[in-house]
Amino acid sequence: MGYIISGYGSSTSKELYQKVGEEYKNHGIDPVYIEIDWTNNDINDYLAQAESYIESNGGDKRFFYGFSMGGLIALGLPQSPEVKHIIVSSVTPFFRENIDPLPWYSLQKIYYWWLFGDSQSVSLTKAVSDLNSNNSKVTLLVGSREKDIVLTNTKTIASLLDDSNMQIIDNAGHGISEPGHLDVIIKSISK
Repeated sequence: MGYIISGYGSSTSKELYQKVGEEYKNHGIDPVYIEIDWTNNDINDYLAQAESYIESNGGDKRFFYGFSMGGLIALGLPQSPEVKHIIVSSVTPFFRENIDPLPWYSLQKIYYWWLFGDSQSVSLTKAVSDLNSNNSKVTLLVGSREKDIVLTNTKTIASLLDDSNMQIIDNAGHGISEPGHLDVIIKSISK
């Protein structure tokens, strides 16, 4: 199965996410569009919803694509040796290690609290450790016009992973609809 998780507040029913699914099909991978109910504003709830989709599809965890918050969810799911390839676009800088050291008055921390309240975020350290111990491949995609914190976060994640490929997409900002973004996702699936 190839699980597809949209960014915060979005839906995998949108055309570009459907094209990602079509590319998985072209490679003999059945796409599963994980629809997250974003109303609870709780990362642990989002992870539980994604796990529910996985379990209802037989538990196959070989391939994932996640955009922004969907990427954080894909990386934060309990990893297993069967995970072969995770593709993450524009991963959100809301890992526990990004949030915890910030002063309470920082805009990033206030925004995080506004979105998620006291919900504790995904641990990047644990996610990386699990992925490395399972020899999972991770492709990290980020637009050249992303905010500095997203670029820095992506570079940090890539440096911590044993088997990662990071690609900066020229002239792209934060969005799967940004120029060239879908083309790079499709090329990443075929590798």
